[in-house]
Amino acid sequence: MAENNEGQNLLSGLVALDCGQGMAPAIISKFLIESGVKLLRVVPEGDEAFSKIYPAYDYWRQPGECVDTPQTDEEWRTLLRSVDILISGGEDHPDVTPVRPAVDSLGHDALISLHIGRGPFEDEDQNLFPMTEMLAQAGSGIAFEQYPHKPVAMSFAPASYGAAFQGMIGLIAALIARESSGLGQSVRTSLLEGAWSWLPMFWCDFEKPDPAASFVTPKDAVPLIFQCADGKFLHFVLGSAGSKYRLYQVLGIDDPDIKPNDNGMPKPGAGPRHFYGDIDLLAAYCKKWERDALLEALWKAGLPAEPVLPPGALWDDPQIQRNGVIKTFSDGARGVGLPYLAHIRNAEKARKVGGGDKPLDGIRVLDFGAYVAGPLASQLLTGLGAEVIKVEPMAGDPSRGLLRGFLSGNRGKKGVTLDLKSPEGIEKARNLIASSHIVSSNFRSGVSAKLGIDPDNLFELQPDLLVLESPAYGSEGPKAQQAGFDMVMQAATGLEYRAGISQDMPVWNRLSMVDFAAGNLGGIAILSSLYHRIKHGNGVLIEAPLVNAGLFLLSELVQTPEKDFIGAPPAIGEETGLLETERLFQTLDGWIAVSIRGREACSRYSDEQTGALVEAMNTEEALSYLWKQGFWAAKCLSDVEGAVLNDPRQVERGLVRLTQHKRFGRARDLGHFFTMSRSATGSDQPMFELGEHNDEFFN
Repeated sequence: MAENNEGQNLLSGLVALDCGQGMAPAIISKFLIESGVKLLRVVPEGDEAFSKIYPAYDYWRQPGECVDTPQTDEEWRTLLRSVDILISGGEDHPDVTPVRPAVDSLGHDALISLHIGRGPFEDEDQNLFPMTEMLAQAGSGIAFEQYPHKPVAMSFAPASYGAAFQGMIGLIAALIARESSGLGQSVRTSLLEGAWSWLPMFWCDFEKPDPAASFVTPKDAVPLIFQCADGKFLHFVLGSAGSKYRLYQVLGIDDPDIKPNDNGMPKPGAGPRHFYGDIDLLAAYCKKWERDALLEALWKAGLPAEPVLPPGALWDDPQIQRNGVIKTFSDGARGVGLPYLAHIRNAEKARKVGGGDKPLDGIRVLDFGAYVAGPLASQLLTGLGAEVIKVEPMAGDPSRGLLRGFLSGNRGKKGVTLDLKSPEGIEKARNLIASSHIVSSNFRSGVSAKLGIDPDNLFELQPDLLVLESPAYGSEGPKAQQAGFDMVMQAATGLEYRAGISQDMPVWNRLSMVDFAAGNLGGIAILSSLYHRIKHGNGVLIEAPLVNAGLFLLSELVQTPEKDFIGAPPAIGEETGLLETERLFQTLDGWIAVSIRGREACSRYSDEQTGALVEAMNTEEALSYLWKQGFWAAKCLSDVEGAVLNDPRQVERGLVRLTQHKRFGRARDLGHFFTMSRSATGSDQPMFELGEHNDEFFN
């Protein structure tokens, strides 16, 4: 399947014009090119400044075609008439002159315009500071989501990747809407919204919460990362049935209180240090093993575990090669390519869909996913109008034990329960499949075949189905049968190494960003496939492995023809900086972020001197001083959640959802992170109880 990835054809026939600057629009262009879109590029004056920040910057748009910047309105009209998509905005840089044509007067009726701004209300807030990755992390509050008392500079660039994901989702939804209306529209997102898009697991508020609804994973929870006898690190995960018992058996820990069915799920009352397990006990026993020997023993016991590897170390792994996610550029350099696989299935006639106020009105999605990554892909479709039905086992999704995690991947859905091991349960599932347009799951490889709901059986029921499978490693290959979760993917793909190597200790990011990236990528793949089906009438089988998502979050990494890795630099200090010129400083009463850009500012900036000066100032004094010096800076905000959830403008925009829950009363949670000028968006479907909609669908 990797050798002939038809994901590269899902958006073929379209033409896009990229006028943006910085990482987010470049990642979007990368997506479009790898999906078959012809890319034209108007290069902003001074744009080479971003090549110095991101060594992969010029590779991301290959093989796009640069065109001359139009000099007159008529030249702009001519250029815009030749394209389907216009991309503008992105990061600020003092040496780069933005290009943003006047779409309202120069565009055509079918043009889809995607703009990536600074924040959701930048047109109203003329005082909003220039926006970069570092300043977006500070201003969004995400910098304070790792630890309770200090911010961190998150090395995986959440604002930029988030804006790219949200922009792609809105963009393809607009393409789908255009197929029924014939009209284009404006899609807008921002770097601040990109940062917030990683937080649905944490940011929500209930009127009448019980302890489960109030609980949030501790900000300083210690993960199961351990150093072995050879000095190497590994990361393993508990949570499946009997996993804690099997771990203790492997390590040789004799504890009669641990029963064979003990799953080792996190214990909220254990405190942050022992939230995931007895850290001190496990560390002592792991220290007795060589890392590779312990990994083999853990894998043999069926436990999710991976070594902590540097970025790029996994690229030549046989499983990654099978997945086809690493590509070679024309000069022999290598980088991360399209993170999902697609196989187009011929269907004699596709069912007609769409045509409502929302892009996906009339679309039914059946979700067999569990935990976060699998369910999130279909959850992203709820705000676009799709009816998404979550199928849970009779005991419920395992993630219901951590309610906010469950909510993040299932808000806006309806829920049913089925025993898929019984003939009656399978028959009910097949009836639902027959009336669905999209089916998604993240079963381990081979499980769907045992249940009789594997892709071949699904396409027999409905030839025009879109089927998304989100396995941990892949549907085939040497690791296809291994279990995998966000934590171990952060370890294997290089994300933990990148975040913590400066401290000689790997750092797991609490935001579960591999899960969220996988969900976003799955959603983008579904939408791309739906567009293809509308145009060509085919079904599509999509495979979006979790490990590919972890690799995708290191798209800044390039291996040169000489086999050296460049880009994706490690965090500096104690997670306080992305670069010496993009970092955090403590003041007398808080923290600030600086983003020193431009030849003139960089020539005068000293990291050491700036730190010494601002640590003797309060925050407002430090910001005033830095701006007078021509240095971009912003306060690190730590109390943003309440401000966002209770902002009427965010409710009106759709970034905050208001729903009424049977048990919890009024609920506020995060909705969607982009706007569409013509299509309606949003879902007011409240979080469902276990089996709440059984009667609706089975009786």
